[in-house]
Amino acid sequence: MMVKRMLFVSLLQPKGKGMDAIKYIKEMKTPEGIKVKDVMFTFGRYDGVLIFEASSEKEAMKFVMDLAFTTQYTVETLVAVPAKEV
Repeated sequence: MMVKRMLFVSLLQPKGKGMDAIKYIKEMKTPEGIKVKDVMFTFGRYDGVLIFEASSEKEAMKFVMDLAFTTQYTVETLVAVPAKEV
């Protein structure tokens, strides 16, 4: 049986480490169970967007908390549902 994966979008606002945080995001090693689909840097309210898959909200929360602690980014994470599934 195939495990249903959930899609998440994290919006990132840097609060501390600047270029070190950007380097960390670009080179980050993800924990088992997390699959990063894309990382983008943006202009505007948020300076970065991270799109990733996880098998549960709990798994996603741990990943996002570790990311925020390590980089000092403020992170807002949303559950995403592809339009074709609605």
